[in-house]
Amino acid sequence: MKTALNQQLQTLNDSLDALFADLAQHSSAVLNSPPAPDSWSPMQVLHHLLLSEKYSRLYCEKKLSHQPELTQAGVGTWFRTKLVRWYLLSPLKFKAPPGISGEALPASDELPNVIAQYHAERENFQAFLNELPDEYLDKEVYKHPFGGRLTIGGMMTFFTAHFENHRRQIYRALR
Repeated sequence: MKTALNQQLQTLNDSLDALFADLAQHSSAVLNSPPAPDSWSPMQVLHHLLLSEKYSRLYCEKKLSHQPELTQAGVGTWFRTKLVRWYLLSPLKFKAPPGISGEALPASDELPNVIAQYHAERENFQAFLNELPDEYLDKEVYKHPFGGRLTIGGMMTFFTAHFENHRRQIYRALR
């Protein structure tokens, strides 16, 4: 199970590095320009993704720090994971939680700074996965704001779908 999670994380890392390589072809002015009023610039989208992953990891670390009683994953967990993936890959729009949107996003930033922050977060997440006891792999550890309780694998599914959704948003903003 951990091998599959590590492979998912490596695939996400490869996708992130490919996105960074594409974004490096654009000026800072372009990356920090929203495509329309009341929309996020590509740089703000990157910060949203980064904060989402960071706060998800921090939530799980805090949750697991006091040996909680966790629910065993079941068909409901599987369904919620699929629901989260579906809504992220659908054309529907949902408002992001306050801590990872609006005022939480910087007005501008430089790509090398975001790359360094993101790589540091992914290293932190890799360390979290490596230290995670196997007994928690089939438990509902993570709580998604829309989808509810998910496993760590469900959280990785969320990360992947969330990244793909916002990667498309970034490329649309750059057109």
